[in-house]
Parts: sequence; structure tokens; C-alpha cells
Amino acid sequence: MPLPPDFKPSDFSIGSISDRQLVNLAKLAGAMDEGDALTPELQEFTLLIMERCADVGDKYTSTKHGRTAGDEIRALFGVY
Repeated sequence: MPLPPDFKPSDFSIGSISDRQLVNLAKLAGAMDEGDALTPELQEFTLLIMERCADVGDKYTSTKHGRTAGDEIRALFGVY
């Protein structure tokens, strides 16, 4: 499922995932070095990847919680 045409990741903010956690993940991936600052572009990239993953998760609903896996992914990133 493609992103909606009006999707603007910069309209959202990182929620439960801290900047420090994002930096640590970026370092693991080799996208950042020690002492580098988390850039708005890297945050946007993270949110775009998150939304793609959440789109896949939207196909799976928890009968216990009444939410999709995509909902849970978005909540982790503070995108409701």
C-alpha cells in the first residue's frame, strides 16, 4: 500500500522511541558516528520506514486489543 499523497512525516513527532534510541540504532546501522546529531532528515527517514512497516501491520488485527499491528507500530513512534 503506498503512502497517502497528503502524508507529511514532518507533521509528526517521535513518541515512545527516544532520540537516544534512534541515535543508537543509526550508529548500529552505520548511518551515524559517535558525536553526530540526530538530523531532521534522519527523523523523517525513520518515520517513512515506520509508516511502510505499519502499512503491512494494518493487515493484522489483535482480537484481544481491537487494534492492528500497524496501530501498535505507529503508537510506538507517537503517530496516532
